[in-house]
Amino acid sequence: MEIEEISKIEILENGEMFVVLASGGKPMYQYIYREAADFYWDNEVKAFLAPTPRKWDHSDWFNQIVNVVASGLGITLKLSSATIWVNVPDQTRAKMLSTALQRDTTALSPMNT
Repeated sequence: MEIEEISKIEILENGEMFVVLASGGKPMYQYIYREAADFYWDNEVKAFLAPTPRKWDHSDWFNQIVNVVASGLGITLKLSSATIWVNVPDQTRAKMLSTALQRDTTALSPMNT
């Protein structure tokens, strides 16, 4: 699977959330809409855009984006120490980091090699 580094996660004033990629992404990412997962690729911002939360919180949307991009596009999205967090509450950030760490640990476990 190809790996894309997440350069920024930003929650906008209207509640929408951008997950911006360091590489700027690829035109093919626009086809994520075919997965019918309620988020899309914004080619101008070069980011996946999650809607304003209704039933799910931002960390749930982050997980949805990461999981659907992996299954639908074959791309692994990775947080890094350089990821910039804009308007993301500490509790939400901690939840996203915890889930990402669990996913990375699971991917490296002997059962999955």
